[in-house]
Amino acid sequence: MKNKWYLSVLVCGLLVLAAWRACPAPTTAPAATSTVDPAIYNQVPKTTMFEPGQCTVTLSSPAPAYTSNTIGGQSSGQIPAGTYEVGVAAQYSTSLWYGLNNVGTANYINSASVSSTTGDCTVNK
Repeated sequence: MKNKWYLSVLVCGLLVLAAWRACPAPTTAPAATSTVDPAIYNQVPKTTMFEPGQCTVTLSSPAPAYTSNTIGGQSSGQIPAGTYEVGVAAQYSTSLWYGLNNVGTANYINSASVSSTTGDCTVNK
């Protein structure tokens, strides 16, 4: 009878060890990375509408293009180098974006991508 409690402890210990080994190893979730500029996300920009031909921009190299829903996040396409008519400008606290006419749905570019402007491209502030 004295040795039976050793057997009980041994069996319980083996069961605990088996259960522990069956559990998956804990994993650490990767830290979330912000892909959206907080100065743009859920902010209402000051906008300026341009008449046809009033303001044009020149891109000396291809520029990342965004839809109105992806501004400040991941680009939705690319606009080739060239000269484009601007339909609207969106001024956020940290950046200015141009909405280009006749280039498709991904038509917003950051003004930092523009090599020059022509015409009256004055933005309301």
